[in-house]
This record gives sequence, C-alpha cells and structure tokens, in this order.
Amino acid sequence: MENLWKRVAELLQNKHFAKYAVDYDRRPLIKLTNDLNGPRMRLIHWSTLAAVQRIPHSDENLAVDALESIDAYGVHTCEIFMVSHRWLRPRLDSSQSHPDSSDNVKAHAINEFTKWRQEWIKSQYGFSPEIFYWIDFCCIDQHDLTTAIPLLPLWVACCERFLRIETPDYFERAWCRLEPLLSYVFQFADHHTIIHLDFKYSEDEFDSGKKVEPLILDPLEGLTTDEADLLLIKPIVDLTKEIQIEQCRRKVDFGKTTIKCFQL
Repeated sequence: MENLWKRVAELLQNKHFAKYAVDYDRRPLIKLTNDLNGPRMRLIHWSTLAAVQRIPHSDENLAVDALESIDAYGVHTCEIFMVSHRWLRPRLDSSQSHPDSSDNVKAHAINEFTKWRQEWIKSQYGFSPEIFYWIDFCCIDQHDLTTAIPLLPLWVACCERFLRIETPDYFERAWCRLEPLLSYVFQFADHHTIIHLDFKYSEDEFDSGKKVEPLILDPLEGLTTDEADLLLIKPIVDLTKEIQIEQCRRKVDFGKTTIKCFQL
C-alpha cells in the first residue's frame, strides 16, 4: 500500500503526466495510471445506465475497461465525466450501503444529464458524444477499496469533465469536498457542471446553466459515515498541497479558493 502511494506521487510529478493532462485525449494518462499495476481504470457507458435505469454494483461487471472502450468508439467522439456525489444510503456495513435511493432518483438524474449533454454538444459541434462516467460504486471493486483509494487523484485527472450531483448536505461531506479539490489541482477541466437529484432535460426549455463559484472546503473538516475514512483522505489531501499540475491555477486556500461551475 505504501509503495502504491509513492508510485502515485511520482507519477503526478512526472513531466509527461503533466503534459498529457492538458490534452483532451485522456488515453495517455489512463495508460500511465494502469501501468502502476493497481486496478485498471474502468468506466460505465451512458447506454448501460440508460438501459438498467439504476447505478449498478461493481460485482455486476457492467463497467468496462477505459482504454479498450475509448478505442472502440474513437477518442474524438468520447467524453469522460467524473461523478461526484453524496451516497444517499450510507451504512457502516458496506454490504448494506448504496449511493442511490430505493427508487433510483440519482440514476434518473444522470440519464437526464446525458440527454442534455448530448444535445448541447450536438448543437455546438454537430455530433452526439459517447459519454462515459466514472462512478465509484460501478467502477471500483467494492470489495477491494484499499488498492483503489491511492489511485483516486489519478482517476480524477484521467477524466475530461466533472459532474457534481449536489444534495443539501453535499458540502458537509468529506469525500464530496475531496473530489472537487482533486479536480482543481489535477484535472484538465476548467469548470464543473452541477445538477440536482430532480434534474430533468427539456427540449423546450434548453438551458446552458447558471455560472456559480462555490468554495473549496477542507475535506479533513468534513463529515464521514465512518471516521476511519479521514485516515484514507489525509494522504490524498497532502498530495494536493505538494503537487499541482495546472500551474496557472492558484494554490488552494480552503474557504477562499473557488471553482467555476455551471449549474443546470
């Protein structure tokens, strides 16, 4: 575990990683991350979520290998969204915990976002993108989180875009504070997109979103269901203080630094 943390830190400081991080093609980043010999990066395709109408567990193997899938569709048609969200049914017993409500309200919001995003890209660029999502519940082996957690900064960097599903307590949660922080420090995206659980796409009332600038808050002062999570979060926060890929961005000052977002 300690060796993996070291390899992650070394890769984040690698000049080739920094160079690739500013390009829309995420495959070089994904390959470098996969080469660390941890879990390979996996994604879930929009059509899978639309078909099952829920957020599937990693055991169902509905997430696909990131590199193979991007190559299959063609890099110029693909977008990758990191999904940041507060789990709606958290439990200390992980076998009883689930990120969505019993009526799959979050999955429905993501599917509605897919419709919006495909229409927006089509209206701007003339094609409908193949959207992949990185969702923790689908894309991380839920029985082997130990080897996955150190890779979180890299997986965030490997995503081209960032989708926040905000709930009233989103900003209180430690993990929900950590993910935007990682995006600001390591990710290519210059903004986030925000939706809420009741988001619905409308052809008649197409909206490009309202610009907002929420604060970046200290994850170590956030809430967790399991207090032991803070021990996992601390070394990741430490990395963000030591390394910054996007040199044009100011160093993070918790409670003062903001992130540009568009709220749908």
